[in-house]
Amino acid sequence: MKRITITEQSDNNSFTLYDNNLGSILREFEGFEFADVKYSIDDVAGPYGSTYITSKFGRRRLSLKGDLVGNNIFENRRLLFKALRQTGLMKLFTFTTYDDLNLQFEGEVVRMINPYTHKIHEYLIEIIAPDWRFYSQTLKSFDMSQTVIQGGAAIPAIIPMSIPLNTDPETQVNNIVTNEGSEITDPIFTITGPGTGFTIRNETLDKEIVLSTVLADNTEQIIIDVKNRTVETEIGGNIYPDLTGEFWSLIPGENELRFFVGTGLTPDTNLNISYRDAYGGI
Repeated sequence: MKRITITEQSDNNSFTLYDNNLGSILREFEGFEFADVKYSIDDVAGPYGSTYITSKFGRRRLSLKGDLVGNNIFENRRLLFKALRQTGLMKLFTFTTYDDLNLQFEGEVVRMINPYTHKIHEYLIEIIAPDWRFYSQTLKSFDMSQTVIQGGAAIPAIIPMSIPLNTDPETQVNNIVTNEGSEITDPIFTITGPGTGFTIRNETLDKEIVLSTVLADNTEQIIIDVKNRTVETEIGGNIYPDLTGEFWSLIPGENELRFFVGTGLTPDTNLNISYRDAYGGI
């Protein structure tokens, strides 16, 4: 690990631990390869077993060990404490691997040992992350207008049939969203109106989200948060009862998506997909 930055998100205080740098040295780190397995009836060994069990029931335990050294050792100690205070609040951990992947996770610091001495200050930080995955620090965003099959009418078609304004098959047929990580990742979908009746389909998974909501104009939106299982309007109104179908995540690799609007489509009608590539370990 080249470096790890711990950020207290309530006030943005942060501290960076380096692999080999004067001031803060990161000597050991554990829990980054793959997540731990909770006790179960059957012992499923190895990283694949760990991934399966933790995806159903799990979390990730991590620890960081190192030294605070140099002329500013006491100032560094105070800065580290600022980033670690507020027990019970989720800290943001951003880190860079030796092969230059920039990843992040949220976790709670459950134990901190940093004896007060007049020489080198050793530290041990123990963390529990409720989500066992690591995510890219880069937030990807992808916009789609209504899908058109071979330049014709939208499928499924509404009677009386609505003819889409954009019928270019080159831009509409191949709506591929790629998760470059090794694990599923949970997107956030934002639908901008106007329109009535929306379908977001993952052809790769053969799954779809269907909403019967009416959006009157391009100031109204629906935000679907797959990870948190929420469906809200742009002002925070809960419209979960409008949803049928099922929530789905982006699998590793290519996901072929479709977006359909029942009626009321205009050039302003749009679907945005935002997500981060997800990894099971480094």
